[in-house]
Amino acid sequence: MAKQLPFSSMSLAALGLLCAGAAVAQPRPATPPAAPAAPAAPAAAAAAAPERTVSQYGDWSLTCVQAAGQPRRCEVGLQLQDQQRRLGAAVAVGRISRETPMRLVVVVPPNVRVATPLRLVLEPNEATSLPFAVCTNNSCVAELEMRDEVLVRRLRNRAAENPGRLEWKDAGGNDVTLPLPVRGFSAAMDALGREPG
Repeated sequence: MAKQLPFSSMSLAALGLLCAGAAVAQPRPATPPAAPAAPAAPAAAAAAAPERTVSQYGDWSLTCVQAAGQPRRCEVGLQLQDQQRRLGAAVAVGRISRETPMRLVVVVPPNVRVATPLRLVLEPNEATSLPFAVCTNNSCVAELEMRDEVLVRRLRNRAAENPGRLEWKDAGGNDVTLPLPVRGFSAAMDALGREPG
C-alpha cells in the first residue's frame, strides 16, 4: 500500500502564479518616498483586490484571476486528497498566453525524492514523467511543458470511470500514489479555450 503524506493547504490561485512564473511577478519601478497617505476607503481596497472566478466541471474547475492592469490568467485544475482526506496534491493545466505552450503543474508535499520524477500514469505500462522544478518548506512542484498537447488529448478522451494516477517517491523511497480523476476535464478545457488571451 502506498504511503500517504500530510500536505499543507495550497490554493489553485497559488498554482496559477507558479504556472505563470516570472511573467506574473513583474517588479515595480522604484518610486520616491511619499508623504503618509490617509487609510484607503473600503471601496478602494476592494477595487484593488484581484478578481477571482471559479467554475466547476465534474472533478475539475476553471479558475481565473485578474488583477488591476494585468491580463486575465486562467487554468484548469483540481485538488486531490489522500485516504485520510488530507490534501495530497494540486494539479493545474494552463498557459501564460495563447502564444505559449500548455503546461501541466503538480504540487505535492515537500517530503519527496526529487531525483525521481513524478509520474502521470494513464496506461499500465506507459507513464509521463514530470521532473521536480522546485521545492520549498511547504511543497514541491513538478511540471511539464506540453508542446504538442498529446497528453491533453489523452486526458480529454479518457473515460470518467477510468482515472489515471499520480506516482512519486517520498524521501524514504516509499511509493506515493493518488488517483487522478478525469470526470469534467474535457468540459473544463473547452471552457479554458473560450477564455480570451
